[in-house]
Amino acid sequence: MKKILMFLIISLFLINCVSATDNYHQLNTPLYFSITSNNATKCNLTTINSPNSILIINQEGTKLSRTFNFSVNANNYSEKGRYCHNIECSDSVTFTTGQECYQVNYLGKELTQSQSTVYLGLLVILILIMVATFIGIGYLPNQNEQDPEGKIMSITYLKYFRLPLWVFIYFLAIGIIYLASGIARAFLNDSGFAKLLWAIFIMMFSLSPLIIILIVVYFFIKFYEDKQFQQYLNRGIFPGSDL
Repeated sequence: MKKILMFLIISLFLINCVSATDNYHQLNTPLYFSITSNNATKCNLTTINSPNSILIINQEGTKLSRTFNFSVNANNYSEKGRYCHNIECSDSVTFTTGQECYQVNYLGKELTQSQSTVYLGLLVILILIMVATFIGIGYLPNQNEQDPEGKIMSITYLKYFRLPLWVFIYFLAIGIIYLASGIARAFLNDSGFAKLLWAIFIMMFSLSPLIIILIVVYFFIKFYEDKQFQQYLNRGIFPGSDL
């Protein structure tokens, strides 16, 4: 009975590294944490219980006074979920084990209801702006004014506002996909959908310089044609065209 009581007392003073509540850590980043012990001379991080497997670490903590410091590589935190670090401490006579647990997610912090509301609200606002822009484009003319026979009567320069609005919609779509990818990474357990959105974002963002160049070239070509046609109209010539 005395031996059991002595073992319990030593265990209480040897290590206190079992977390009552989990901390949070960011996905794919290295983890640095410390534990304290009054009597331990050595502490080892033996394994990590990850969401899908047990990771073998076998890392001895760096001792500084009564503190043992650990540094775990980022590649051990490649999935979202709960990671419990199994630690074994010893004073050369008695061994005691404990756990340091972390919730690993995309943001590295607890996701509150208010935060999720803000993210989803921003996404809804961007989508509404895109819809409103689509509707606005529909009210703009898409060609020059023509008579019933299809001959151009006057040049409608208001139609050129459609091009910058289409560019705005394109970049707005990129922003929506980027935000949706971040929301999927933060809130969905399955990262497959988030990876798909991220791939679409990368593709659209990579194509954006080419699209801008094509739109600018098209703008100046059509503007030059309309300026030439306007000169005919100013001289009273109505050649008839499908410009």
